[in-house]
Amino acid sequence: NCKIIASDISEEAVSAAIKNAKTAGVEQLIEFLVCDYSETEIPEGEGVVILNPEYGERMGKVKELETVYKGIGDFFKQKCTGYKGYIFTGNFDLAKKVGLKTFCKIPFYNGDIECRLLGYELYKGSKKKQSE
Repeated sequence: NCKIIASDISEEAVSAAIKNAKTAGVEQLIEFLVCDYSETEIPEGEGVVILNPEYGERMGKVKELETVYKGIGDFFKQKCTGYKGYIFTGNFDLAKKVGLKTFCKIPFYNGDIECRLLGYELYKGSKKKQSE
């Protein structure tokens, strides 16, 4: 049984996502929320969290986005334990601000922008403590 929660801070983006889900016939499978990713309630247990933050190519200023990416790392560690976390980004320098080690880096393109889907295993504490 899979629960899909889709959130965005933009009401317009959520409305577009709902419209697309209806067109695809899957809207009943998805809970849509208008909120910042950091306010999204993450269900207990295991799962997958995928974020598509701005990466400075089209929307945000790169320097201002450093705090966003660091916040994503904090969100993953504090609220998503037991999950796999993924970030889709076209700014590899900003991705380093997440502060977590990736287990995969899958190349994609967003138009002509080279991007990566970066995967993170999310666990309590550090890997060193787990292996001791």
